[in-house]
Formats: sequence, structure tokens, C-alpha cells
Amino acid sequence: MARVPASLVDLPSNAVRPLGSLSVETLRAWTHAAQHHFVHVSLHGVRERRLILVEIGHALELPSWFGANLDALYDSLTDLPERIGAPGYVIVLDGLLHGAETDENAALLDVFRDAAEDFASRGVAFRVFYR
Repeated sequence: MARVPASLVDLPSNAVRPLGSLSVETLRAWTHAAQHHFVHVSLHGVRERRLILVEIGHALELPSWFGANLDALYDSLTDLPERIGAPGYVIVLDGLLHGAETDENAALLDVFRDAAEDFASRGVAFRVFYR
């Protein structure tokens, strides 16, 4: 039987994964308790990649130079520790999938996975959940 997580430390420190049975509020509470930085990105009803990237940029308070493309997203994500110092980051992409995962969503999630690898190499927790 799989172990049910009871706190943020029970989850992989660098991962991009479906939200599953976890609630956004539970993740928010765990993130706060761990003094990590929490960002909830509401993407309900947003279907175009550029608009999804704009919403992510607003939620993450990315710099004005953020160009709403995948390369700029990666650069902005990997700059988070310099902009927002925290021992770790939790990002929830809420409403991303709208049912089946599309190629565009897969490309977006790959950027977050690449960023998670970068954070792992620096010893910084970076968790992304989506649904």
C-alpha cells in the first residue's frame, strides 16, 4: 500500500506531477509550514499557450521582460531563487489539462521538469502540481 503524504517533506523535493488526491489548500498549508514559496495559478478556461504563459507570468510575478514563450519561462523559473529567496517552491497549475493532456501542455510541463532538474542541481526544492 502506498504511503499517504502527511507533509511537504513526504513528497519528492523536485518533481512535476498531477495533483491527484491532494488539495490545493493542503499544499498551501504544508508549503507555509515549511516556509517555502507557494504559487497557485488558475488556468480554468484558458486554452491558448500564450495566454497560459501570461497567466503563469502574472501569478509568479515574473519580470517585465518575460516574453510569454517557453524559453523565457524556463529562464524566469530558474531565476526565482535570486528574485524570491526561499528554501523551496511549490507551484500549482490549476485547470491546465482540461481533460486529456495535449502536446502543448506536455511541452509546458517539460519546461517545468527542466527547471526542476536545475533546482535539484542547486539543492533547492521545486515542486509543480497540475490538474
